This record gives sequence, C-alpha cells and structure tokens, in this order.
Amino acid sequence: MAEQGTEPAPAPAAGLPQHPGDGFTADPLGVLEEGHRRYGPVFRMPLDGVETVLVGTWAGLGELFAAERGRLEVLNTPLVHDLFGRALFNLTAEGHAEARRRLRPALSGRALSGYVPSLLGVIGPVTGRWAMAGTMDLHGQVRELTGAMSARVLLGIAPGEEDAPDFAAAFDRFVTATGAPPGPARFTDRRYWAGRSTRQDLHDLFARRAAQAAGDVTGGSALPGLVAAFADAPAAAGALADHLLALLIAARETTASLLTWCLVELAGNREHARLASAEARGVSADPSLLVARGALPVLRSVLAESLRLHSPNLLSMRETVCPVTLGGHRIEAGTRVAYSPSAGHFDPETFPRPRAFRPGRFLGGQASGSRLWAFGGGAHACLGRPLAELMALAVMARALQRGLPRLPGGPPARISFRPAKAPIDPLPFALDQEPVS
Repeated sequence: MAEQGTEPAPAPAAGLPQHPGDGFTADPLGVLEEGHRRYGPVFRMPLDGVETVLVGTWAGLGELFAAERGRLEVLNTPLVHDLFGRALFNLTAEGHAEARRRLRPALSGRALSGYVPSLLGVIGPVTGRWAMAGTMDLHGQVRELTGAMSARVLLGIAPGEEDAPDFAAAFDRFVTATGAPPGPARFTDRRYWAGRSTRQDLHDLFARRAAQAAGDVTGGSALPGLVAAFADAPAAAGALADHLLALLIAARETTASLLTWCLVELAGNREHARLASAEARGVSADPSLLVARGALPVLRSVLAESLRLHSPNLLSMRETVCPVTLGGHRIEAGTRVAYSPSAGHFDPETFPRPRAFRPGRFLGGQASGSRLWAFGGGAHACLGRPLAELMALAVMARALQRGLPRLPGGPPARISFRPAKAPIDPLPFALDQEPVS
C-alpha cells in the first residue's frame, strides 16, 4: 500500500509481456534477441535489479526515436551527474537543445576537413610503430591512440607537448572514477573522490587551453570554435568544460571500441582488407577523401558493417517524462526505458544473415550506414558521430597503408559489453606487409 498522500508507482505498461532475463550477464545479446523473438519490439525485464521496458527490432527503435522528443529524457546515474556536471547528456528540455545547437558546428560538416591534417599527424607515427612492433594488444593500443587523437582535435594538445602527459594521466584518473558505484556507495569509494578532484584539475586545464585558443583559427582543433560558440551561452546550456569532459570520454572510449572491432573484422576477412587497402593508398595521395561525400566506399562499408555488428553501447537508458505509446502499449511517465542498437541491427527482417560480416550490404545503395542506430537517434542522437567516424576511417586508412591486420591468436574469446564493447583479455594484433604487385 502506498503511504498516505503519495501516489503508487506506475506500472511500466499495462499488459506488456514480461521476459525473465535469465543469463543476461553472460549473454546479453542472446537474451535480448530471445525477448524480441518472443514478444516483438517491446517487452519488460529486470535490468540491474530495476524493472525496465526494453525496446528493440528495427521498427521498434524507429518508433522510439520518432516519439522521443518531449516524452523521454536520458537517464543517468547520480555518479554521472556528479562527475560530468551539466554536460550535454545530463541536460534536459531547452537547455539540451541550446547546447546541441552550439556544439554541432564544431563537430560536423565543413569543420571536419580542418581536423584531417591534425589527425593524420597523430596517427601516422603510431601506425608506423604498429608495423614495426610485431604483435601488440589491439584494444590497448587503439585506446591510447584515440586518447591522443581526442586531445589533439578537442583541446589542441599535440603529442609531445608539455600538456600531453599531464592531460593523459589526469584523464585516466577521471575515467577510472566512472567505474565507482553509481549510487550512495560512491561516497565510500576512493575512485569517486579522486575523480571529483581530477574533474577540477581538468576544468583548470580546459580554461587555460581555451584562453590560448581564443581567436586561433589555424590550429586544426575544435576548441576555438567551441570557445566562440559558448562565449555568450545561457547557463541552461551548461559549461563548455563539462561538455568537453563528455566529448573527450566519448571520443576516446566509444571510438576505441568501434575501431577495435573494425580491425578485428578486417583481420578475419582478408579479402575485404585487401579491397580496403587499395582505397587506403588513395588516401595517402589525397587525404581530403576522408571527408569527401561518396569517396572510399569500401572503407565506409567496413565501418558501417562493423557499427552494425559491434555497436559500442549495448544499452542506452531513458525515462519517460509523460505517457508514451510504444509497440501498441501505453507506457506511463516515470518509467525506465532501455533500447539496444544491436537489437535493431540484428533484426533479420532488415539485415538478412544478421550475424555475418557482409560489408557489401552497404554498397551500391542496398543499405545506408547513416540509418544505423549505434550512435542513437532522435532528439538525443550523438553529436560526435561524424568526428568518431572520421577518426575511425583515418586510422583504418593509415593502418592499411602499413599492412593487413592479423590476429595471431584469433578473435577475442571473452567480451565485455558495458560500458563499451571491448575484448576482456589482451588481444594480440599485427600488421602484415604484403608484397606490392
């Protein structure tokens, strides 16, 4: 019985089928696929101990994103709010819309071409070392590289300059803090307090870099444009320093996941790697191909198919702020909703043989990679998608100029799906040089 003067918590949805969710920790994708096979696009299931409405299938995700604006907001933990403050994914309503409007120009469109030389300047020496090193841990190397690329493009910090090691060390401490317990237990975790302290250190570094970047239009970094965009921003749009924290963690962690799986798939599909390698040699002569519409179709098809098969984020959380109808079910306000990009990307009605690596499905107008849901959709679609895809294309192109990817020990045996899909164990990786024909 509810306490006097309070309303009972709403049921997630009247008549919505219940899935037990057994085995989710060991095989999350299998459990989600089974739920959608049984019940269709929408069902409910305990998730992390909380009753949650799950949305999937291609049609279900399309309906969710079409209905999202004004009805669902991003649901983040208290830990995320404490560490990231008023970053974009913590904002709601008009503040969220205003922040998106100010962030978008520096992260997409014509701005991207200005970042290509900076990115290639970071990538070139690293892929050169990969080619000479023999074998190395793939995800570890890729994560280090995406961290350096993110620092260069978002903050203007080039490898080797004075701020580079200090930023890298501080950001590692901050990322470690995101692994603290999400609820009240965070207050007893040392990682949390180290993260709060490091957050201020990073804010101070951002302020200093922003002052240096003001008025600089030639540095190959997004920072001058972002500084200008937020110079007169209302408080509701959040602070640029908070947005930079969110952009940096997404650009490093999400892009590292995406790029790792691109290289895993190229290593396991040598013929696709050879075709992509031929295109990569063209990038060496003309780097503008990385941002040219319609260019590099094979590399882009590999990227799209890797995004489809290996969405970096298994689940994204929302909360209904007013009643919404999904899959024919009325879902009340205050309900926790989760969607899985993979639960749409593995829909056999849309993608035949969904578990097979078939980049050809994105060639010749058969399917559009832009319609994939790996970066979300609707009102909260990730603004960093164009930059993340540019970073992944640039690394693939430079790596393929050095050699063809190979996994001496085979593909990863154990995979972690949260917070981003990645191999659990070190994954030996090499670039094999082939004779020029």
